[in-house]
Amino acid sequence: MISALAQRSLDLPLEVRRLLWTAAIVVGASLPHWPTLAAWIPVLLLTAVAYRLTIAMRHWPLPPRILRIAAALTAFVAVLFQYRTLNGAEAGSALLVVMVALKFVESRSQRDELVLVMLCYFLIFASALTERGPLWAAYVVVLIWITTVAMLNIGRRGEFLPHRIAARTGGRLLLHALPLAVALFVLFPRLPGPLWAIPGSTSSGATGLSETMSPGDITNLGLSDEIAFRVEFDGQPPRAGALYWRGPSLTNFNGRTWSMLQGTRRGERVADSTEYRGDPTTYSVMLDPNGRNWAFALDMAARWSGENNLRMGSDYQLGTFSSAPRSRRIEYTVTSYVDYRAREPLTPNEIEVFRRLPDDSSPRARALAQSWLVDDPTSTTIIARAMDYLRSQPFFYTLTPPALGAQPVDQFLFETREGFCEHYASAMTVLLRAAGLPARVVMGYQGGELNGFGGYYIVRQSDAHAWTEVWLEDEGWVRVDAVAAVAPERVALGSTRYGGSRGFIASAVLGNTWLRQGMLAWDTINTRWRTWVLGYGPEIQRALLDRFGFGGLRRMQRSAVLLGLAVVATVFFLAGLSGYFAWRKRRRLDVDPAAACFAKFTRQLERVRVRHRAAGEGPSIYAEHAATALPQFAVEIRTIVELYLRARYEPDADGATLAELEAEVAAFRPAQA
Repeated sequence: MISALAQRSLDLPLEVRRLLWTAAIVVGASLPHWPTLAAWIPVLLLTAVAYRLTIAMRHWPLPPRILRIAAALTAFVAVLFQYRTLNGAEAGSALLVVMVALKFVESRSQRDELVLVMLCYFLIFASALTERGPLWAAYVVVLIWITTVAMLNIGRRGEFLPHRIAARTGGRLLLHALPLAVALFVLFPRLPGPLWAIPGSTSSGATGLSETMSPGDITNLGLSDEIAFRVEFDGQPPRAGALYWRGPSLTNFNGRTWSMLQGTRRGERVADSTEYRGDPTTYSVMLDPNGRNWAFALDMAARWSGENNLRMGSDYQLGTFSSAPRSRRIEYTVTSYVDYRAREPLTPNEIEVFRRLPDDSSPRARALAQSWLVDDPTSTTIIARAMDYLRSQPFFYTLTPPALGAQPVDQFLFETREGFCEHYASAMTVLLRAAGLPARVVMGYQGGELNGFGGYYIVRQSDAHAWTEVWLEDEGWVRVDAVAAVAPERVALGSTRYGGSRGFIASAVLGNTWLRQGMLAWDTINTRWRTWVLGYGPEIQRALLDRFGFGGLRRMQRSAVLLGLAVVATVFFLAGLSGYFAWRKRRRLDVDPAAACFAKFTRQLERVRVRHRAAGEGPSIYAEHAATALPQFAVEIRTIVELYLRARYEPDADGATLAELEAEVAAFRPAQA
């Protein structure tokens, strides 16, 4: 079937075959842009391609010039109306795709087709302006190779080169350019932030934790396998039960929903009031975009670095604290202590804020908390009694809790007794506040999945967690995780694959399947690609220069050194390539390529016991002898000899006959009868 299609394509006129090559390249080059384009733009492109091919097949006239100008103006206005701008990666790519589509409709000559193919190179490279993965890179490499082959064929004055010859020539050209491309990628000075930091669309919704928490919010995240961030530890990581990734703290409570405290409370003082104990843990975080300015760190962060202007807020959370939400991936390094004392001093007004409850909320929970105060217990005793209450009652930790009514805390504590982490954190915080202790809810993530292929942890939205922090006068803020009283396995294992006795998915089963292992291996490939290719920037270049003895340079000096190295590498590469081509040319002059190809043909015949060509024996006489010895290959033998004589003794300015001879010899596979 394939051979029949190939033969059918050869029956088409040369002009139509050139147009088909151009159409394939135009569609292939625009394909990476389709996910970010408005739906009408790919439709316009495909319609333009189909219309122009129909014109060529049926010999219709091209549309008049006035109609083409009107179409171009209409398309320009449509792109401007769709994106409200012509700046940016998405709008610029959309305009380029539309212009290529219209140019394809008006193409009428070989020159127009060459211009279109050249424009497709720009279209391919424009897809690199937004962040792309390794699959896109593999597709682009193949597409550039095919586009180069198309250039070779469309630019010829005569027939196309045989497929094998054209493919080999195109691949050789790209291989010649590869060393220079790698050298420029590594050495050319980078601006702060990677090339792929060009702003794109900001219309995608934020995912992950929000600024408020109501019953069911984190439960929905618990069903999501989407990745929040990745963590690579420098050395031995802490135990799973200590992996609390701190996020926003929620102070205000209206009886159902917790929200963040408005305003800032002297954020500069909290880090100075923290007492760090034990050994530090250093790690790197690769945080995926979430539409917010939050950064997550292992509780408690002591030091951090990175080109992201991270600061610690008044609730011990790291963040960028910029006016615009973060829409791209960031990487930063943190040193944390899992054993610490957050001894932040609170003013009387602040203590009152962290004790506050709505007057008409949770009356039964308030009564329970008040019953613990009859013997004037200490704060530690109150916390222990709250945890003992959860242990002594039939509470369940589940991903499918029932809906709660107007008094969600009371209904959860005394009726349903089924919930996810936000139910337990909310109830515990209300109980402690009702007992007179300053407390708040902290949201973040707990645990993570070790990727054995890459040696790093993956923290997913399903690892989202909420816990309580209570302020004790002598100790400061202390973590109280109510889930540990009901489902200690959840905290000890650090995995939300556990859903309680009424909803359990064994994480070991998921972790041992071939599908899961394949997903982890692919995530490792993507992560390394993001780190070493997409994330290749000034920091990595600085480390590279330090390794070669150029440490301690300022930014401008470093850029000058890199630019000088890039120029030197380019000069050496071009000189080496020129020398290689000169050597190849001299070698070709010494050995006639047609004779070398015919010698290869005779060696193939000798392998199937056709006698050696005698000295002085003409090619035609030898061909007749070989055809007699191998009658089933007589046609192929005579064709090769005829091509050899034409390539050797007749003019062959464009090398078409030699290329055809090489293709026939390469395809010749004799076998002894």
